[in-house]
Amino acid sequence: MRVSRKVLVGAVLCTSAVAGLAGCGGDGDNKAKGVSEAKKPSATASATPADPFAGLTPDAIAEKAVGVTKASNSVKVAGSGISDGEHMALEVSVTRVGNCTGSVTVKGGTARLLKADAKSFYMQGDEKFYRALAKEDGTPKRQADAMIEVLKGRWMKMPTDMPSTSKKRHGKTSGDDMSQFCVLSELVSGMDDDKGDRTGMTKGPDTVVAGVPAVTLTKDRGDGSTVTMYVAKQGPARLLKVAENGGDEPGTVTFGDYDKPVTITPPPADQVMDLEKLGMKPGGGSGSGGTGGLKA
Repeated sequence: MRVSRKVLVGAVLCTSAVAGLAGCGGDGDNKAKGVSEAKKPSATASATPADPFAGLTPDAIAEKAVGVTKASNSVKVAGSGISDGEHMALEVSVTRVGNCTGSVTVKGGTARLLKADAKSFYMQGDEKFYRALAKEDGTPKRQADAMIEVLKGRWMKMPTDMPSTSKKRHGKTSGDDMSQFCVLSELVSGMDDDKGDRTGMTKGPDTVVAGVPAVTLTKDRGDGSTVTMYVAKQGPARLLKVAENGGDEPGTVTFGDYDKPVTITPPPADQVMDLEKLGMKPGGGSGSGGTGGLKA
């Protein structure tokens, strides 16, 4: 259950989609930051009268936690880590029906994300975000400047079935599309496609995460890296935190605000640039630095 690759894969999908604009549309620290750490139980922590996981193996507890989390109506996911050598951070509220709102930070820039219905996905990046993508695609500075001027303050509207750039994950090619990033079950499934990451787990000392008593489950991969799951012992057996330490892709992701209402409002029409109507196809960057059909 690689945290940075699996949970933050949504950030990669979004980045891949926008990277195409630079080519065809013109339009330190390895520790996770900005997330709450698990705290040891204190005398004031509420005691759990009985162990809800009595009789279950660590692997069975992990299996149950993933299933319960996927069945939730909504959850707020926040975290950061290293993926493919890049520091990435994510904070997004996702619903079971497939809507979301939040932001992703990658390559030093930040993009806001929004999906309020089944048809459209919106993204609004800052200048650093677009410049980083333009540089990666080899877009000349003058064309990058024009692209940024066109996109400044605007939301890009993209069809939800727009495919991402394919990436190899554990020897398999990803077929995910943009809409899957906003579906709770898909987001959790994305970090769950290698079930070997949560077999052979060991149970550690109980702890408290964000005020909720939790059981600690750890998987030692044998390559210097470990994955630790924190599962709620009070209320539904949901994931509270997943952390990967060591290895090339450390990261931490927290889960909270379960089943809380999520209000998502599409951006004003005068702030939206509809890529489909403009005949643009994000994600198909040529790498030539051209600006394709969009002229600024």
